[in-house]
Amino acid sequence: MIIRISQQLARKVKIHELATVGMHDDPLRDWSIQTFVFERKQHVIICNTATLYSAVCISGALNKPHALVVAGLQAIGEQLEFDLLLDAYQTFSTPGSAVVTYAKSLNKTVTGSINEQIILATNALARGKNLFDTSGYLNRNLLSILKDEHGKKYNRPFDVMTRLLEPR
Repeated sequence: MIIRISQQLARKVKIHELATVGMHDDPLRDWSIQTFVFERKQHVIICNTATLYSAVCISGALNKPHALVVAGLQAIGEQLEFDLLLDAYQTFSTPGSAVVTYAKSLNKTVTGSINEQIILATNALARGKNLFDTSGYLNRNLLSILKDEHGKKYNRPFDVMTRLLEPR
């Protein structure tokens, strides 16, 4: 499993060196995590790097890499369950997720899209949405980086994740 984090977050959780790796062969095992502050509380957004399917949670005192990954993946699991995608995810995700490689961001396009998601999350939280509703809102937001099944720009992370989890 690849967990992509920013240099700032790496310093916070005391990871001294991040690997430079391409996209994982299995897109379900490649995740990006960033933090942001809302109302003086540290939040975490975890996104599937390929689909940008996201979940937001409060990070609290997550100052160890393992705790950050566990909290992020728990939030993703809850969001997948809420969206009725958890069974499909568990069916298609490959075993061996226990080995984690901490890596740099894949590219600036993905980083920019995650930053856009953070802005939307902050706005949703400011409007009074809870973390689940905020994550659902992010997953149904059109993003230009995501292409639809016809290769056209603009798609929703929920739709791309659903397509990825369809029986092959």
